Amino acid sequence: MNPIPVIRQTAPTWRDVIAGDDSRPRPLNRTGRRRVVVDGMRLWLTVVALGASLVLGYTVWGIWSASPATLAAPAESAPLREIAMRTDGVLNLDWVKGTLQIAPGTGIMELDLPALRARLLASGQVRDAVVTRRFPDVLAVILEERSPVIRARVQTGENELSNLYVARDGAIFFGERYDESLVGGLPWLAGVAFNRAVNGSGPGFAPVEGMEAVSDLLGTTRASAPGLAKDFQIISLARYASDGVLLVRTPDVAEIVFGTRDDFYRQLARLDYILDELRSRPEAPAIRSINLAIGGQQVPVAFEPVSTSAATTVTRPTKPPATEPLQNFFRP
Repeated sequence: MNPIPVIRQTAPTWRDVIAGDDSRPRPLNRTGRRRVVVDGMRLWLTVVALGASLVLGYTVWGIWSASPATLAAPAESAPLREIAMRTDGVLNLDWVKGTLQIAPGTGIMELDLPALRARLLASGQVRDAVVTRRFPDVLAVILEERSPVIRARVQTGENELSNLYVARDGAIFFGERYDESLVGGLPWLAGVAFNRAVNGSGPGFAPVEGMEAVSDLLGTTRASAPGLAKDFQIISLARYASDGVLLVRTPDVAEIVFGTRDDFYRQLARLDYILDELRSRPEAPAIRSINLAIGGQQVPVAFEPVSTSAATTVTRPTKPPATEPLQNFFRP
């Protein structure tokens, strides 16, 4: 009997695969090596392009932040044709043109918008301004103006006095284009020193503290007692910082003291009652002061000393006039 030939197996079996005998990587052929190189070059080029884009964007942003006109100058820019303005106050287009002083033929892209806005705010009468380009050739200006609350007279030169206005936020400004019927009846401000501003904004004075209280007092008086509001001649802040009171002078009373910690409406009601009561007494002497800041139901009222005539002094001796005013208390 012939023996069975034995065929030797050279290919790996499933046992060899599980055992890991054929786990070594096979060497790449030419096509595989080319694919690996191409993929690496693509990744490298992508990283380089992304980095270049970031550097270019940062450079452009830096130039634009430092000087917007640098990038805008090479572009075609239409000359400015019109300035369109809107305001909530009294200033008009002629004032805007005179303040901005834009040379004729200036391109719309050549305008320095922050500098133009600073010119509008320099007077102090403008609280806020928005300046934008409206392509192709229009400059849009929107103004928010301050309203005058009280008048003030300050020395602006060696022998020169100027009338200024003070707004609710304490800003001081010269004021332009106001109707005399509007500002002619405003009371005068006293008892405050005008300090020069560090930044030199407006007429060059620092804001006045306490103007919110003054504005609230005037607004409440005009709403609840318009006739009394017309008699307010002078409002002083001399004791505002120390005592928290406002001093008001009228033709009938030399000094009315209003407390800023109490409601102005209640104080005005007491004042109206006291004035009506005193008007009903023809023999009552002139009023020196009414202190409404005490609070409560009693309001101290001081009268001017009553002088005696010479004839009365000769016929009937009287006591010498008092050096201090007589104090009376009213219960409104």
